[in-house]
Amino acid sequence: MAKDQVAGAIILDTLRGRIISGLYVGSWGVGDRLPSIREIAEAEGVDRKTAAAAYHRLEEEGLVQVRARSGVYLCSPPAPLEVTGPLERLHRQWLQHTFEGARALGLDTRSILRMITTISELEQVRFPVIECNWSQATSIADEIRERLDIQAMPYLLDELRPGDPLLAEAPILVTTPYHTADLALLGPGRPILDVTLAPEVLHSVCSYPAPERLVVVAGNDVLARKVEQALDHCAGAPDQPRARTVSAEDRSGLIAALHLAEAVYLWPGTPAWVEEVLPPHCRRIRPRRYLSKESIDRIQLALLDTALRRARAVSTSSGVAAR
Repeated sequence: MAKDQVAGAIILDTLRGRIISGLYVGSWGVGDRLPSIREIAEAEGVDRKTAAAAYHRLEEEGLVQVRARSGVYLCSPPAPLEVTGPLERLHRQWLQHTFEGARALGLDTRSILRMITTISELEQVRFPVIECNWSQATSIADEIRERLDIQAMPYLLDELRPGDPLLAEAPILVTTPYHTADLALLGPGRPILDVTLAPEVLHSVCSYPAPERLVVVAGNDVLARKVEQALDHCAGAPDQPRARTVSAEDRSGLIAALHLAEAVYLWPGTPAWVEEVLPPHCRRIRPRRYLSKESIDRIQLALLDTALRRARAVSTSSGVAAR
């Protein structure tokens, strides 16, 4: 009995060693058929019962699979990590792409960590969205905050002055093309990004089948004039019917226009009370997003550039300190 146990242990170690070596050098692959129990018994000079016991032990270890009346097959190694949910799979895919891309560029883990940490810190910094009217600034800031998950905050242009701490601390300034020059005078040297409308916003207004029955509602008089100018710019012939633009500040004029309208386009920044006074017959059109993808991409790239500069500065100062 003891002799059979010794023979079984020897054949088990021999088989395990052969299989692992075959995997290592690539001569065997997952799913390959291994020598049969009879072939192993004859080659090692043991009985078939001992050879079968050795294979069954390796099956318990997950190294092989014994199939009745078929043979013995090499199993795949166990997965290093069980990923069960879709979110975990996305995280693993991101980590894999990040580290493979970083290594291809010659970046080490500390460099990756330094840059990600810097970006995370920037996401907590206030980014001013500066406009001449509050509703416009608020709507732009809300959309940027939603799409990029950064601390975009609305500010009024009239409340800013040269030397304002906000201008000094903010990595970038966001506004519309109407006020880029104004901000350049207040904060020279600071990156200024102007946001523009997505093409489909004005297209949905200009292509409305009955423009004379469409009312575009803006939050205030200043914004209403800007919207009207934009609609004039994208319209066709001067005598072509166009949508009417009304300011929410002209409450009586707005209510009168709504009663004659077939549909109303609620421009971002329109006060909530406007929806409450809409007649039942009025179709409501409110875009969920109205900033162009190019604008969002420019802001994101500007943040990444800022993060890279800060990470480089930290790396340089650390190198100087180390020396």
